[in-house]
Amino acid sequence: MSESIAEILRILQNIIAIGTVVDVDHAKARAKVSINDGKPGRWIPVPGPVGQNYRGTNHLRVGTQVLVASPSGDPANGVILQVFYSDGLPSVSTDGAIDTVQWEDGTTVSYDTDQKQLLMHSSGDLVASAVGDIFLKCGGTLWLDPEFIKVFEGGEDA
Repeated sequence: MSESIAEILRILQNIIAIGTVVDVDHAKARAKVSINDGKPGRWIPVPGPVGQNYRGTNHLRVGTQVLVASPSGDPANGVILQVFYSDGLPSVSTDGAIDTVQWEDGTTVSYDTDQKQLLMHSSGDLVASAVGDIFLKCGGTLWLDPEFIKVFEGGEDA
């Protein structure tokens, strides 16, 4: 095979590739991904949810499998397009009606579209704060099941 054909094949193989995150820089939202040879590549950008009125953070973890696109077939110009579930990083929900976000400490926020139910579980304290008022409104019964209830008036802290 001629050298030019081998180069063309290498470029084509690098345009879209599956790799594994081997290092992460959370402060700069970038990662190093090993694609074929097991060696970490250069730092490439990590995608995040960004919309007109919000920004989110999706920190990747070492060992995550990702899909990398490399314009012109050069991995140095790669960008992470997608993250894959794997045996080491399975989905947190197997029910198609339930969307869940789960943190490492077990805290979860889930929405069940079949039951029309939003569930929150905090492994620590759950704090709601607002510059303005906080309203609780429901079309049914408001259930409180605490060990203790403390009420503070006049802006005193707990």
